[in-house]
Amino acid sequence: MYALPQELAGRAFTASAAAAHDVSRDRLTRSDVVALGSGVHAPRAFAERLDDVALLRAKAAALIAERPDAWVSHVSAARLHGLWLPPALRDDSRLHLSRPAGPDTWTRRRGVCGHRMQVRDGDLVSVGGVPASSPARAWLDVAGRCGEHQLIIMGDQLIRTPYLRYEGRSTPFATVPGLREMLDDARGAPGRRRCLAALERMRIGADSVQETRLRLALVDAGLPEPALQVPAVPGDRFSPRADLGYPELKIAIQYEGEMHFDPEQQRADQRRDNVFHGEGWTVLRVNVEDHRDGFAAIVAQVAALLAAR
Repeated sequence: MYALPQELAGRAFTASAAAAHDVSRDRLTRSDVVALGSGVHAPRAFAERLDDVALLRAKAAALIAERPDAWVSHVSAARLHGLWLPPALRDDSRLHLSRPAGPDTWTRRRGVCGHRMQVRDGDLVSVGGVPASSPARAWLDVAGRCGEHQLIIMGDQLIRTPYLRYEGRSTPFATVPGLREMLDDARGAPGRRRCLAALERMRIGADSVQETRLRLALVDAGLPEPALQVPAVPGDRFSPRADLGYPELKIAIQYEGEMHFDPEQQRADQRRDNVFHGEGWTVLRVNVEDHRDGFAAIVAQVAALLAAR
């Protein structure tokens, strides 16, 4: 068994690219090569080092090499950027690629969904060397398959301020004015009106999907909209913060994901809550069990506290 040419080592490649380097189809069936689908292959040692997102990027790079005007879009772009996706889109395993609008057609490939669309220069970015829709554009790309609440959840993720220590960036994926400008330029795009409606309800400060869901549950129940990232001691930049709350009534609401049940994190949360209690706050702690009933119980508790004050 002869080795693959150097030009094909350490990357994914199409069967056509392999043929251009005199690699036969029979050679691609050997144990040191894996099929990634859609006519794309890769050296096994290379593929086994990659996670799902890196494999997606490598596969896209191989196909885009044959269509240099194409880019990763829609669900696939959202995955590259690590955006939350609703269940129906999470189950879409196809590779979505887009090209500028034009008369020619896509070559059909199993597992690839081709799109033709017009985008602005700022709508495309490079992800590990692969052209893709920006996070903001990916949000619009998938809007036709999402409900308004789902677009608000994704939108909150776009405009939140990330933590440099944990995420390696301190700049949001997008801003509200930037999203509005994009939507102004995208008249006729599927789901655009839904995005405009979602934009009005998006808020900076939601650090998780469940925090957004909880906020929407409170507002949809007719309660006042809670503030986000509420400090126990206003004006103190070192003060612990509540995920949501009503500062004028000193009601703090903390959503506790799985990490909050780690013993070390529980100790930190206890110290955080003690600061709130010391300042006269009522603290409500919410978790996945509350989400299972659509936050009905916690909404009732908040409503009772608001009525009592």
